[in-house]
Amino acid sequence: MKIGAYVHIPFCLARCYYCSFTSYAVGASAEQDIYQKQIEPYLNALIKEVGIYKDLLKGKNIQLKSLYIGGGTPTCLSGGQLFILLDTLRTNYTYSEGIEITVEGNPGTIGPEKLAVLKEQGCNRLSLGVQSFNPKELRVLGRIHSLPDVYNTYKIARTMGFANINLDLMYGLPGQDLNDWKKNLRQIVDLQPEHISLYQLNIEEGTPFYHLYQRGLMEKFDQDQAFYMYEEAINYLTEQGYHHYEISNFARPGKESRHNKLYWQDEYYLGLGAGASGYLDNMRYTNMSSLKQYQELVNRGERPLEQQEKIGPSLAMAETMFLGLRLLEGVDKRKFQQHFQVNIKDQYGEIIENLKSQGLLRETETHLHLTRRGLYIANEVFMEFL
Repeated sequence: MKIGAYVHIPFCLARCYYCSFTSYAVGASAEQDIYQKQIEPYLNALIKEVGIYKDLLKGKNIQLKSLYIGGGTPTCLSGGQLFILLDTLRTNYTYSEGIEITVEGNPGTIGPEKLAVLKEQGCNRLSLGVQSFNPKELRVLGRIHSLPDVYNTYKIARTMGFANINLDLMYGLPGQDLNDWKKNLRQIVDLQPEHISLYQLNIEEGTPFYHLYQRGLMEKFDQDQAFYMYEEAINYLTEQGYHHYEISNFARPGKESRHNKLYWQDEYYLGLGAGASGYLDNMRYTNMSSLKQYQELVNRGERPLEQQEKIGPSLAMAETMFLGLRLLEGVDKRKFQQHFQVNIKDQYGEIIENLKSQGLLRETETHLHLTRRGLYIANEVFMEFL
């Protein structure tokens, strides 16, 4: 059986003002004192967790078809630590032919040495957190990189032979208008990445932005304006030859993220590292986000689980709907019936008709798709299936 694997590196040089992911800021001295005190023990535990799952999966003929190392900022690790991590994964798990290996990085934390390590260890896809091509917007977001860092990192990666690069971009930023967003879109297309991921800024609880919002020092972005930005992105990027294949993702033909499609197609994957989530044997699980608790459990030879949930038939059908509807191709009605032995209309007929009447869902002979408006308020649509 072929599955994916996600590995979480929960460290950044500094935490961005909007970030709600499991991450810990280690400062500019990441490869010195703090590095030794926080990152190295974590990586030792992560390597042990890799071994725990190797034993757990023994005899099941498991192969990895995708590997995604995210964070945090994986590239805040040293070149040596990146080598050890990737080498450990490669020697403990069987890779399928043509495996997609993605590593996230922030411009300014990755240079020729680290890129050479990634290349040597089989990384064939980079995902760079650009977020904006506007220096003022970068400062507003709390990003540590500069615009020259973006161009320099991208140029070095291309020179070293990376032929599949994703760039992240955010919209709905404080003070941003439609013209600012159009400039960002033009600049990202000028670089000609194979893949582009777009995200609307959300004010998440526990972030610096949330504290400003609570104190009345920051307002939520106008949703009508954000919708116009989203529409502009879809229209412009598709005109420029990018395939809009998922709510937030655009790719050159054949360059869609195979790892992320695994999530949306409800397939199995390992989740390794503090705060990581996985899905195996109809069981979804999430690891401890606390570094201390994660390391203590792994060092005792235990899975570092914070929670797990058995996915029964009813929830499995709901997940198939709202994960599948993230993709522009939508949910295949025939495959749904083959998998669950239930006609999709018998299970969700009333919900489907209601969403169609609101202009949020479109039905063809073979599939159900979100409309353009449905894409923008997808989370509201998904709740109907729960």
